[in-house]
Amino acid sequence: MKKQTTSNSLETEELQKQFFHSLTLGTGRAMLLLKAHPQIDFCTQILAATVSNLAYDRQCEGSRAEYLYSLIRRSRQKDELIHTIIRKFSAKKRNDYGMDQLSDLVLYFHQDGIAGAKEALLNRFEKTFSNGYELYARDVLLEIEGMAGLIMAAEKVGQLPEQERADYEDRWRVDDFQKENKSIDVYAELAKAAETNPAIKNYLDLILSVEPRKKYRRSKIVPYTLADIEEIVDEDSRFPRFWQYRTEGMNPADIEQVARNILAEKDNNRKNKYLRFFGKTKFPFDYAPLLELASKNNIKKNRRIMNAVNALSYFKADDIRALALKKFSCEKTPWDYLRLLVNNYQTGDAKILLEIIQRSDNFHHIHDLVAGIIDIFEANPDPECKAPLEAMYYGMNCAIHRWSVIDLLNRNEVLSDEIVEELAYDTDEDLRKLSRSIKRSRSKIQT
Repeated sequence: MKKQTTSNSLETEELQKQFFHSLTLGTGRAMLLLKAHPQIDFCTQILAATVSNLAYDRQCEGSRAEYLYSLIRRSRQKDELIHTIIRKFSAKKRNDYGMDQLSDLVLYFHQDGIAGAKEALLNRFEKTFSNGYELYARDVLLEIEGMAGLIMAAEKVGQLPEQERADYEDRWRVDDFQKENKSIDVYAELAKAAETNPAIKNYLDLILSVEPRKKYRRSKIVPYTLADIEEIVDEDSRFPRFWQYRTEGMNPADIEQVARNILAEKDNNRKNKYLRFFGKTKFPFDYAPLLELASKNNIKKNRRIMNAVNALSYFKADDIRALALKKFSCEKTPWDYLRLLVNNYQTGDAKILLEIIQRSDNFHHIHDLVAGIIDIFEANPDPECKAPLEAMYYGMNCAIHRWSVIDLLNRNEVLSDEIVEELAYDTDEDLRKLSRSIKRSRSKIQT
């Protein structure tokens, strides 16, 4: 994207709108716009993205602080932005959705030697337990103060009333800190401080009252037996989980018996549980009873219909495809039925999928569709995937699924140079790495 100048306020407003849309998605287009239009003030948009994490799933995707700081450093209003962010970080907030992101940003400021950043971090921690202030990220305190920071946090937690203290139990954090600081005997230091400080003793007693996390060991995968399936169906849970990796390798005779059980079952709750099993492995008999149930209306109110649709997705047949197309035409966001196309996709269906995506008018609708769209093109490589997958890329604020979308575009050899350029500045580190790999591959081809 070449450096340009804007001629009027309408154009500036449109570019600011594009910039904020990119910030919301977490894509690199925001950086390209900032570079191409240095005369435009994007402060308002950057601040809006810093005080609240705009990712679809904040818990899974994590903080976007690194992504945002790269934009802040590039901005002509860098000093003003940093001052404002520190002020907002120190103030009371109605919720803590952006707190980790703000604290990560101020930590970056501190690491870059920006005056006042460390003081802001420490002062904000002191306010953590005051009325109206949400919990401050203790990880940042450990980052800047080390063992002294852990002692500070221990004292704060230990001063809380006993009934509140348990909410702050974080032995895992202490154990992780110990692993990262092998030269320090962390528990010995806490015990020493606890001898003269009752609050720290309260904290030490709290974390020692729970067992340390056990190391995860991957167990050998054992296929389900018929007895396993019956035991799961007999459980009180209405929505049992079956794992596909355990259905693989099952005795075919056992799968057939489960199918006979579902056909003979009269209890709707048990029938529904059996249906969930056949969302993970193919129903071994004729699909007609599945199609009959899947064709009913009100899928959102009847989970048996949804489970029947999932079970039906393993089959290839004209009437199954017809059901999918019918539901696509009458449902605004027919994500429940997308899997029916996995084994029934035909050339030209990419246009249908694009139209479905374009009906979506918010991030939730888009996200509802993405898994099904990915499954379809994983099973059916097709250069025509370009338009629908690009529509997902430009309309979805989930970086986790964005990786799969980009990977499919690349494997189908339809990933545009424009998107590759944006990926270099994406919020997702894996996408930034993928961008470098793609550029190297393309460079070798050209030479």
